[in-house]
Amino acid sequence: MQKHFIGGVIPGSIIAQDVYGSDGILLIKKGSMFREQYIPRFIDAGVQEIFIEENGAMTPETITTIRKSLNIQDVIHDKTRTHAQNQIKKTMLKFKSVSNTDIQRISQIVEDMIEQLLEKKDFVFALSQLRSVDDYTYQHSVNVGVLSLIIGIDLALEQEQLKLLGMGAILHDIGKIMIPENIIKKPAKLTHEEFIEVKKHTEYGYEILIQTDIPDEAARIALHHHEKFDGTGYSRGLRNTKIPLFARIVAVADVYDAMSNDRVYQKRSAPDKVFREITHLGDKHFDAKIMETFAKHINIYPTGTGIILNSGHRGIVLYQNKLYPESPIVRVFLPKDQDYKRLYFDLDLSLNTKWYIIETF
Repeated sequence: MQKHFIGGVIPGSIIAQDVYGSDGILLIKKGSMFREQYIPRFIDAGVQEIFIEENGAMTPETITTIRKSLNIQDVIHDKTRTHAQNQIKKTMLKFKSVSNTDIQRISQIVEDMIEQLLEKKDFVFALSQLRSVDDYTYQHSVNVGVLSLIIGIDLALEQEQLKLLGMGAILHDIGKIMIPENIIKKPAKLTHEEFIEVKKHTEYGYEILIQTDIPDEAARIALHHHEKFDGTGYSRGLRNTKIPLFARIVAVADVYDAMSNDRVYQKRSAPDKVFREITHLGDKHFDAKIMETFAKHINIYPTGTGIILNSGHRGIVLYQNKLYPESPIVRVFLPKDQDYKRLYFDLDLSLNTKWYIIETF
């Protein structure tokens, strides 16, 4: 337990003693978590210093509190995202009886997404981390739809093309409803036979969609989203521009989101590691122009990411540097076992050549 000026207390630290104002009124009890919005109230009450238990420690509560205070915005409205996820779930749970009404509802959701994205002058895709692995397919479908639309907008696709792209992207995994659940949710590596069965979801998806009113251009996304630019993908082994444009776009979005989120059989990777791995695959798997567009709208170190510097200090990403994406502005936490006058400081890594990020958490 140590005394600190309230302006230097890290949000998320635990208050070690009851805090009273100059008039003797209790402001906050011992054991409460310190939040940044308390500072003005404490100052007004004549409080300049408080005792805390967590002296600069990077606790999970600290990270969570700071992330909340950063007010990280999604590129689409929460209501739209939830509506889309619920509609995809309803559609896929109908098994083979996907109706034109389902397609019309998804079409309207895509129109809403496009409208919201076009309203933004500058958008960067922020992954919505999954709360449940069981809902992976549905949330994944929404993420792939949003990221595909962002790429499509940057490629200057027309409104009708964007609509087809969005519909096909959201429904790209519809064929998985035909794959046995024990394979889809298997918490281990698939056998050769099981993987062959999973690959059939592209064919199944196309067959399901062509029975509806969805245009063939959108339906073919389900069929070709696992094709690779060098011809090593499935299900047709298409190469280069023989792969439909929409499928080439969704291929990038699909791999990025899959690697960035927890799945039944594999934990997610850190955003910077995912970005570098996809970039490493380069033109072997993806269209170079689409990859270039994708890279412009992805943060290597998203706001709220925990980081470790080469100095050994830990911190959290506060803001991005558009011109220097690998050098964001970070909040660096000072060691609790040393007598510093402050507990953290903010640092623009693009202006500092000595410190750089070596790891994320």
